[in-house]
Amino acid sequence: MRKTLIVAALAGLSLTAVTAQAGMFDAVTSLTGGAGNSSSGADLIGQQKQLVESYTGANKQVLMAQSQMATALGAKDAAALAKAEAEALTSGATKDSLSKADSAQSAVSKAISEQQKNTGTVLDAEAKKAYAEGLGSLAKGVLKYSKMANQFSGFKDALASASPLDLPKLSSGAYIVTSLPGNSKNLYEALKQAVSFAKSHDIPVPKDATQAL
Repeated sequence: MRKTLIVAALAGLSLTAVTAQAGMFDAVTSLTGGAGNSSSGADLIGQQKQLVESYTGANKQVLMAQSQMATALGAKDAAALAKAEAEALTSGATKDSLSKADSAQSAVSKAISEQQKNTGTVLDAEAKKAYAEGLGSLAKGVLKYSKMANQFSGFKDALASASPLDLPKLSSGAYIVTSLPGNSKNLYEALKQAVSFAKSHDIPVPKDATQAL
């Protein structure tokens, strides 16, 4: 049941990507500024703050998990990048800092995947322990993304009826609207690959990772 709920939440976020990426701002700016049911700028800014805090928390969780896993796999540069970006993220993150963190997350994920596919990768007992800990942390990151579904949808719907004059102040939230669906899907796939790698290399799979899948 838990697996079904998580997959459904991630799938829901992925489906919204079509709307979010297909002319969201064109649709918003075509609205008349005096629409009576428009959300106020203050309300949207408050929603954006909460959304950014949730997204930042999930990203920090994932990046720190990636740093542990990359270290265990011997990808030191990728591990350092993930750790640095995690430490740089704050609750008041801007569109640029969120985008930079997402780019780092993607690059580190690729490095981890390559190491996992490398038949020469051998982990000792200490590395296996570190990898397992990172895997468990990564699963918690997946859960944090899935728990954002309602918050994400609420902000996205409110943004669609926002005044064009408020849009410059909502760039961080608008960025999340376009990036979260794809990131959620990619992260879920990365977790599945990591669990598969763990099972094939005699690495204990944390309970959180099993539940997240």
